[in-house]
Amino acid sequence: MASPVSPPELVRCLDAIVELTRHRDPQELAIALLDFVRSTVPGARPRLFVISNPNRDTEFNDTNVENAIVYDVLDVELDHFRPLADEPDYLKCVLTQAPVASADAAAPRVVVPVIGAHHVWALLVVDGVRELDSPHQLLEKLLRVYSNQTFLVSRSQLDPLTGLFNRQSFYERIRQVAQRSAPQRRAGDAGEFRGNCFALFDIDNFKQVNDLYGHQYGDEVLLLLARLMTRSFRHEDVLFRYGGEEFAAVLVNVDMDSAGRLLERFRRAVQSFSFPRLEPKTLSIGFTALNVEAGADKVVLCADKALYYAKNNGRNQVCCYETLIAAGKLPPVMVAEGDIELF
Repeated sequence: MASPVSPPELVRCLDAIVELTRHRDPQELAIALLDFVRSTVPGARPRLFVISNPNRDTEFNDTNVENAIVYDVLDVELDHFRPLADEPDYLKCVLTQAPVASADAAAPRVVVPVIGAHHVWALLVVDGVRELDSPHQLLEKLLRVYSNQTFLVSRSQLDPLTGLFNRQSFYERIRQVAQRSAPQRRAGDAGEFRGNCFALFDIDNFKQVNDLYGHQYGDEVLLLLARLMTRSFRHEDVLFRYGGEEFAAVLVNVDMDSAGRLLERFRRAVQSFSFPRLEPKTLSIGFTALNVEAGADKVVLCADKALYYAKNNGRNQVCCYETLIAAGKLPPVMVAEGDIELF
């Protein structure tokens, strides 16, 4: 029989709820949640896994959940994406929307669902325990607060039209990517770079769309382009609506050649896409290395210079800032250190 919840435990839970609502960063929210579990469940080794759908053409639901992947929200430097179907306890927890205890007595574990508006979107995996007894049923309430807070934080960082990250969240997101990156290797040849890249996209002659069909139809074109972005880029890449008809992407763990191929593939996908009532639309793209030693503003300026070189020299092409500099086609961007926002 479940034992009653003691006042001190209730107070700790309320304190944890207050702590959660203070945070506006998804990783900080996850850390606060895991800290609460460690402090209240003796011997617990908690981790938090997010469930994601790698097939962006298919809506995530209970009938295709076996095709989903899971990844540790804080284990960002390892190749930790794996099929949900490979973890039977995880899958059962998602399908039943109830805690699942591992049958392996040598490796005790409890998997607890984090339930959103429609389905389980994350899993709290607590190693070192065989069950969560009554006092820890407060954890279920805390997980709902965590889920709601994560949703609110996410909505505040998303563009309402496209669902991509918005301009306001740009600097924080790019800082997070820069901080968790492995050391980058650079040399005189741009092809020797290994790390992350930043790209800016601009729809060529987009003003004509608004002039001919109105802004409402222009918004539909932007929405369709955003969907093409989510289908064309990888799960780990970070996508933004940067402003108006301008979009941006952080390409994670790539060299310059690989980034160029990814962007060229996307450019061709846009060119071949049939937008309703329109002639084929094209993109101009500029990209640069996301150097952790530089400031975010300088990175944006470099990509912007490459973008406008593309637009001023025929449009519908992908241009790399480092390649243009090496060829003498652009002067290097010079920004005073005091004028840039450092990572």
